[in-house]
Amino acid sequence: MAVRVILNRSGVREMLRSEGVQDELMRRARRVASAAEAIGVPPHEGDVDYYAEASMGRSRARALVIADHPGALGQEEKYRTLGTAIDAAGG
Repeated sequence: MAVRVILNRSGVREMLRSEGVQDELMRRARRVASAAEAIGVPPHEGDVDYYAEASMGRSRARALVIADHPGALGQEEKYRTLGTAIDAAGG
């Protein structure tokens, strides 16, 4: 038997912009940043610092994990640090 669902668009938008969703995204982003720091391969000089940041967009909450080092892009290309950290952090 098929079930038809009609979404309440304003309710969904309100949920996606809620503080609870933003808090959950931040919690997950911190786990990814922590995993990235743990598995990171040092670049030529210094350590790559990873940090999480959450913000509210026009239509929904969002979170970012930022690698703060000039060599982070090369490290990601070669070792896939953030991609691996997402997998390691789980759901």
